[in-house]
Amino acid sequence: QETRYRQRYLDLMVNHQVRHIFRTRSRVISFIRRFLDERNFLEVETPMMNLIPGGASAKPFVTHHNELNMDLYMRIAPELHLKQLVVGGLDRVYEIGKQFRNEGFDLTHSPEFTGCEFYMAFMQ
Repeated sequence: QETRYRQRYLDLMVNHQVRHIFRTRSRVISFIRRFLDERNFLEVETPMMNLIPGGASAKPFVTHHNELNMDLYMRIAPELHLKQLVVGGLDRVYEIGKQFRNEGFDLTHSPEFTGCEFYMAFMQ
């Protein structure tokens, strides 16, 4: 089991079901993107590294920027940046991207995962 998760290419070579899961995940993300695009949402990318941890109450990963000689935090969630874009006049925004939470780890819980957040102004 551990080899399957640490060397995914081997798992993909011998396990057709795993390849099916990869294809299904890709289709789901494409569907979500198309769904939001058709409703005039704008896809954006927000920073992955921040000066302060934020966006959720989870513990962040810390990395070091050599050129700037400063520690930065890997993002926990894009929430704050997306809300700032809405305040700035982009009425409908979304992001599909990686998030990092320095917490528990097992076969069903990864500290690195893909999330989707979207915000729309003037709606109940």
